[in-house]
Amino acid sequence: MEPNYSEYSIAELEDALANIDRENYPARVEQIKGELDSRQPLEKSSPETLEDNFEPNEQFFKCPTCEEKIGFFSKAANKWGKKKACPHCNSPFEATVKLKVFAIALIPAFIIHLLVLRPLVVSLGLHGAISTGILCGILTILAMRYKKVRSVNVT
Repeated sequence: MEPNYSEYSIAELEDALANIDRENYPARVEQIKGELDSRQPLEKSSPETLEDNFEPNEQFFKCPTCEEKIGFFSKAANKWGKKKACPHCNSPFEATVKLKVFAIALIPAFIIHLLVLRPLVVSLGLHGAISTGILCGILTILAMRYKKVRSVNVT
């Protein structure tokens, strides 16, 4: 009696494929494989699946594609706009600020600001607001990340 694999569930087909005697029943192995292939969508050729598997690969001052360092004062990093292009591989990336990192660093930075930075700036004869600007700049630099973008249009 020949089994009807079209009535099996995917889990039952996978179990049958794992436990079948491949030497004695090679035709049944091919039937099971064919039934499994017909039921499962083509994952690698589907553009929707490729979009779902997109990983942004966030980096701290590195290109998310080639992972080469991008200097803080480089032309690519300081170009206007959110989307930029890597000077090494010319792939697009996006500059973002991670608010979680910013929030975590805010309290220690504020304490350092009150105890060290502000008294130092004031002792040099400068206005205390300069230390606030320095603090905000340092926090922004620490929270900045570069990540991949889906589209290849870089303006």
